[in-house]
Amino acid sequence: MASAFFYGTLMHPTILKRVIGNEGSHLQICPALLPDYTRHQIHGADYPGIVPYSRSRGMFDHELEFEAKSVRGCLVIGLTSEDMRLLDIFEGNVSVDP
Repeated sequence: MASAFFYGTLMHPTILKRVIGNEGSHLQICPALLPDYTRHQIHGADYPGIVPYSRSRGMFDHELEFEAKSVRGCLVIGLTSEDMRLLDIFEGNVSVDP
């Protein structure tokens, strides 16, 4: 079983259920806050990405408030390998740099 943090359309249970093709009764979903990260528009994309605040702080001419240095989303626990496969298809070619 896997866990994932969602901060966009997949935060909505109806969309998540549609993507994974089941009711998600095996999942635990709770609100989550990812501190020290910020959302930024991705060049050439219709959706934002998140990056560590330490990497993006040079873009700002002042220190951001805590709320702006955090990304609100949801934590989904209990994703199966099939759920993850379908989520990967939905998300497309997205690189992740932990």
